Parts: sequence; structure tokens; C-alpha cells
Amino acid sequence: MVSQTWKLKSFDQAQIQRLSREAAIHPLIAQLLWNRGIKSAVDVKRYMEVRRDGLHDPATLPGVLQAANLLTRAIQNRRKIIVYGDYDVDGVCGTSILWECLRLAGAHQPEYYIPHRVEEGYGLNSDSLRRLAQERGASLIVTVDCGVTAVVEARLARSLGVELIITDHHTPGPDWPDADAVVHPRAPGGSYPFGELCGAGVAFKLAWQICKEMSDGQKASPQLREYLIQAMNLVALATVADVVPLEDENRIFVRHGLRGLVAKPSVGLRELMVLSGCAGRESLTTGTIGFGLAPRINAAGRMERAMAAVELLTTTDPHRAADLAQSLELCNKQRQEMEQTIVSHAHAMIKDQGGVGDRGAIVLGHPSWHPGVIGIVASRLVDAYHRPTIIVALKGETGQGSCRSVPGFDLHNALSACASGLTSFGGHKAAAGLKLKADSLGAFAEQFDSHCRETLTPEQRIKTLQIDAQIPLGLLTYQMVRSIESLEPFGPANPRPVLIAEPVRVATEPKTVGAAGVHVQIKFEQGGSVFSAIGWNMASRLTELKPGSICAIAFFPTIDTWRERREIKLELKDLRILDSNSPQETAKV
Repeated sequence: MVSQTWKLKSFDQAQIQRLSREAAIHPLIAQLLWNRGIKSAVDVKRYMEVRRDGLHDPATLPGVLQAANLLTRAIQNRRKIIVYGDYDVDGVCGTSILWECLRLAGAHQPEYYIPHRVEEGYGLNSDSLRRLAQERGASLIVTVDCGVTAVVEARLARSLGVELIITDHHTPGPDWPDADAVVHPRAPGGSYPFGELCGAGVAFKLAWQICKEMSDGQKASPQLREYLIQAMNLVALATVADVVPLEDENRIFVRHGLRGLVAKPSVGLRELMVLSGCAGRESLTTGTIGFGLAPRINAAGRMERAMAAVELLTTTDPHRAADLAQSLELCNKQRQEMEQTIVSHAHAMIKDQGGVGDRGAIVLGHPSWHPGVIGIVASRLVDAYHRPTIIVALKGETGQGSCRSVPGFDLHNALSACASGLTSFGGHKAAAGLKLKADSLGAFAEQFDSHCRETLTPEQRIKTLQIDAQIPLGLLTYQMVRSIESLEPFGPANPRPVLIAEPVRVATEPKTVGAAGVHVQIKFEQGGSVFSAIGWNMASRLTELKPGSICAIAFFPTIDTWRERREIKLELKDLRILDSNSPQETAKV
């Protein structure tokens, strides 16, 4: 496991005081905003309001007008339309959005299809296209969250006489697919002002344009407008799960979608919120979505039941929703057990290989590993070892891999440089997938490791925890924590504020919690202020703590609200034991 370097973000105290006065906000909030590039009262107002009318006109998204025209004509001519989505949260939410739009717009028995993760793999595949065309009578197929690299499959669709619309957000390959329309925010020659939409965001924009064209061409009808507002709940869920930058349109989607999930969830989401502990809260955060709802939806695709997840998100039958939610809950428990087994196996393999050392990357594979879980495993290993990581599920002569990167390192470019050893690959800078021949894994691992050793910068090799500010624990009133939470949604490009406090004293004996005992609960005291803290997956690190130990803690504060109970808690990001007489200089402001 690698340790973290704490790095306090630079700031200008005079400028922060100016921003605090002009925007009438507490200096700590001004400092947090300054760290995020918000440096004037006007910018503060715009940042805090997050208005829905800040969304860009869908007609400006490359390919949308052409795709919407094809779909509205297909609806009018009662042709068979099938939505073909990916099996992750992004694909499932986007498929649900677009299918519901087609149904409300009057399409004749629209269908959806999610490929089987193990048997078919990611994206469009030729066998599925033939079946959908020949057995289910598809006249028009529209993809969600996949297809931008499906050059061969686009040619096949044309030969089958099937119109093909591709909606995607992943990095395009060298050749653009010859589909009837391609909707992509970063299309060559396009000028869309925001290129970081997730797949469900792209699907939403197409649905919005369809709603406009099925109304008066300018605005959606009241019924379709209500549908679009509800659909933002799913865009928010997908945006958080797909870990895209939470700025511009994505920030708008997530802010309003989180509110919509509290105020008016669908019957399926309501059932899932109860099971995940998200129901009954005054508000939801990206954290509750990312660790509560998203894994349960993702588990369906990981455990080969993604079609059930789409049904859950689109059903209006409460009894069916309850059954489906329970099924996804079971899938998630199976996923958790499988994940823990594979992570432990991977750690053992790394140890047997002599540890990480000067490796540029981690590339591991095994026949017993399930392809639906390897992406999570790769993320766990990146967090533990801070190296670009590829985990491969080997099956017979082939291997399917999931890839995760460290901050600032372009994974897609790295795979492109090592593509000679791959059958196929796709994704973006932070995450990707690949396929290769099983007997080529060793050679590819060496090539990829060598490339990463040569191209990783010194900064990218160091695991760094960015600190926003140092504060006394006594500053954490409910009003202050609410003010910090008002900066939500947090995520990439708008990270959750991390604060440090030192020196603090351990007030109670640390207690392990969770089914596997991997989390730790602890209380810290400073100047008479005492707060409970939770350290996720930190139990093994904190065994040396005893009551009275003096520490520096890095954390973010939250308000835990459940029914009538309300409590400020600290979520630990890191901790250092200090000599009580000499706090560490790196933890000071």
C-alpha cells in the first residue's frame, strides 16, 4: 500500500477576505470556492444557483437533429425501434430515458436490448444485430453509451437494411462509423460547448429534441416536459456513476436530479432507495448515490441481469418494482462477495511478485475472475498502489480486461500505444476496457508496464491528497456544514472539500464496523469539541490508535440525518499520528 502526500492548496488570504465580504459568505466558504476557481461575487451567485436554463440547446449537439428526425419519422410510420444500451449504470439509465421517450412519443411497441456481459461483451456486436433484425424485426436501432467505434457493425446494419443511430460519449477511434446518424458531444468538426456528457446525458439531449419535434418544434408539451424533468433523475444517477467532470451541464443535471430523487422518485427507484438506505433523507449527495444506488444498478449488469435494471427503472407496477429491487439487492451482495475474493487474490499475486516496487503499472489476469467485477477490482488496486491498473478475466483462449488510471494519466493514449497486443479496446482517459488473446497477456503486460514507466511523470507517481484548508474542529457547526454541503454536487472537477485539523486527541477506543470489519469508527476531541468519525476501509491502518493518541486528521464533514436524528460526522480521508510536542509541518497551514 502506498502512503499519501498531503498538499495544501495555495491561496491568497487578502483575496479570500475580499471575496468573503463581496459575496457575504464565511471566509472558509470563500476559500473553498476560491480553490475551485470561483473568484468574484458574480461567479459565486452563478455557481450557487445552478439553473436548469443553463443547459445547452439539444439542437446544437452534433448529430441530434438528424437522429431526432429519423426517430420521429420512424414513430410516425410505426416502424420497429429497438434501443441498444450498455450494461453499466450509464447505459442502463440512458436506455431507460430513451425508451420511455419513444413510448410517450407514440412509438409502436418500442423495445430495449442490453447485451449479456459475459457472452457478448461490451457494445454493438454482429450476432446481436442479426438477431434483432431477423428475429425481432428491428427497422431502426439506436445505441446508448456505445457504438462510436463500431465501424464493422455499422456496415453490417446497413447490409441488413436496418437504420442505425449511434449515441455515445466515449473516445472515438481512428474511423467514424458509417451510421445513419452519430450523436456525440466531441464529434469531429462539431462545436458543442461541453464535451464531457455521460452516455445518459447524450441520450437525454436526443430525447429532449424528440420531445420538441413531437410538440411545436420549439418547446416540449407539458406532459413531455414533465417526463424530461423526471428523466434528469436518471441523468444525475448516471453522471455520478460514470465519474465524469461535475461542471457545466453535468453540475446542472446532478444538482436538480438529486433533488428530484428526493421529491419524486420513480416506483422502482423508491424501492431501491429503501434497500440502500437512501430513503427518508432530507437530501441526497453524490456520495449516497455513488455508494448506495449506483452499485445496486451496476450489479445487475455485472452479474448479467442488466435488462432487469432497465425494467426496474421504467416499471410503474409497485409489486414488480419491489421484486426487481430485491433481485438487484441480491446481485449486489453476490458482487460484493466476489469482489472481496478477487481483491484479496490480486493483493496476494502482487505480494508474490515482489510488490509494486518501481513498476509503471499493474496488469493481472486469472481464469477464475468474473468479468463483471474486474472494473471495481481495478479501482481498488489503483487506490491501494497508485498505478494504472488492468485486471483481466481469462476465459479459454480470450481475455476481457478493465482498466483504471491514476489522476492526470491518459489511459486511452497508453492503450493506443500498446494496441499491437490487443484484439480491441475502448474508453476514455480515466477508464477503459480491452480484449486480448489469453496467451498474449504476458507480453502485453510487459509492454504496458514499460510504456507507463517511461511516460508517468514524477507528479503522477505520487499519491497526493489535496487539502482545502486547516480549521479548528469547533468551527464545524450545523450551519457551517450546511454551507459546505451547499457547494454540492461534488465529484471530478468539483471535488469534495478536504479539511485538516491538528492536533486532535483520540477520545475513544477505535471500533471496527461493517460485515467484514474493514471500516473503523472513532471519536476525536479538540478544545472541548468532540466528533464521531468513520474511516472507510481503514481498519487495518488504525489498529495502532489508542485513546489519548495525538493525530492530524484529513476529513470532510457531513450531517448524518435519519428521521429525527441529526449528527455531524467526519469522514476520514487520511490520518497521521503526531508526537504530542511537535505536530508535523506538512499538516500545517
